[in-house]
Amino acid sequence: MGVFQPEAETMNRRDLLDLQNERLGILINHAYANVRFYRNQFDAVGLNPDDIKTLEDLKKIPFTTREDLVNNYPYGMFAVPLRDVVRLQFPLSHYGNPIVIGYTREDLKIWRELVARIMFGVGITEHDIIQVAFNYGLFMGAFRFNQGAELIGAAVVPASVAPADVQIRIMRDFKSTVLVSTPSFALHIIETMKKQGIDPRDLSLKIGLFGAEPWPESARDLIEAGLGIKAFDIYGVTELIEPGVSGECTAISGLHIFEDHFFPEIIDPVTGQSLEEGQEGELVLTSLTTTAYPLIRYRTHDRTALCTAPCDCGRTLVRMNRIFHRTDQMISIRGINVFPETIADVLRNFEGIGPAYSLEIKQKYGMNDKLNVFIETSPELLCTAGNVAAFHEKVRTALRKALGLRVELEMVQKEHESKQMRSTRTRINS
Repeated sequence: MGVFQPEAETMNRRDLLDLQNERLGILINHAYANVRFYRNQFDAVGLNPDDIKTLEDLKKIPFTTREDLVNNYPYGMFAVPLRDVVRLQFPLSHYGNPIVIGYTREDLKIWRELVARIMFGVGITEHDIIQVAFNYGLFMGAFRFNQGAELIGAAVVPASVAPADVQIRIMRDFKSTVLVSTPSFALHIIETMKKQGIDPRDLSLKIGLFGAEPWPESARDLIEAGLGIKAFDIYGVTELIEPGVSGECTAISGLHIFEDHFFPEIIDPVTGQSLEEGQEGELVLTSLTTTAYPLIRYRTHDRTALCTAPCDCGRTLVRMNRIFHRTDQMISIRGINVFPETIADVLRNFEGIGPAYSLEIKQKYGMNDKLNVFIETSPELLCTAGNVAAFHEKVRTALRKALGLRVELEMVQKEHESKQMRSTRTRINS
């Protein structure tokens, strides 16, 4: 076990509270002075920055939602001039509802350090070779793993989304000791290893960092047995930092939130009221040190609970339970976030189908999760057999481009299915 920045990660909680309150004051004044959205929010409820003196006063401020970010596209949420922004991020799964996130040099420095904390906390050192099997073109977190590893001094193999057999060859030839990927891709690698008759003991792997999608403890057991490693969970929020908000330590008793940079709250997702420690609700985060893109009381829609009891690893930072459920309709397929409004936006572009639809997830460990979309279709359209196949493919292609993954599409006649069809999802384990 190691602590990368002990002065922050093992800080006395009273001193941590003082630091958070100090940084909160700076954040509030910075956001009010430079972000019109927050200035309007404060003015609408009769708040002045001077009214927010402590973290307890945060409850006076309205929540920030993803819709707010969409409505302020592209630069309405930025708190610095564009000349001070050194990186722009355009998250996936926002078809028709885009957002843009910006980072200053100082923001990027902080994010590198936070990822390094996660890595160091699970035992990664300068002697390790880290194989990053995330998509470098679609997932900005892949680059942050590289940068965090550089701070530790570890070597990085940017394997990206190479096929499983190539990933296995890299592991064997380069003697990779750490795998970083989605849990589903790790399970796919295990399936491929079994088909090729490869014993995990022939590999040098010892640690795995997995995130970007929910994965139960049963999946952890499969990954650890299949790769001969210790598997750890990581957590991030695309609109804040992904990864880097929190991560498991070797005690595996929750994910430590880096409270010197983020203040967490748990609220009742229906009433918005704050919940006590240990109660499960929706995680709300306030970024305390972000310069370019400050977010105040951002609703993540992830369900969890918090615990401040001492951890065996020595850190004093609060821990959050692992994320398995959400309070909205977003679903994750092979690490890709799918929002129902994205599907609705696509369907609105085609006559004769929708607006009602339903989703079915055929879920299997590994890379075999499939999303089936059932769409109401007019009888007239279905009767034109000569064109229905081409139309079907056109809609399926539009959904694939919008969602970033392949879908199975079935068009059903409106008069037969309209009463049952609704925008919900069903998980089917196979």
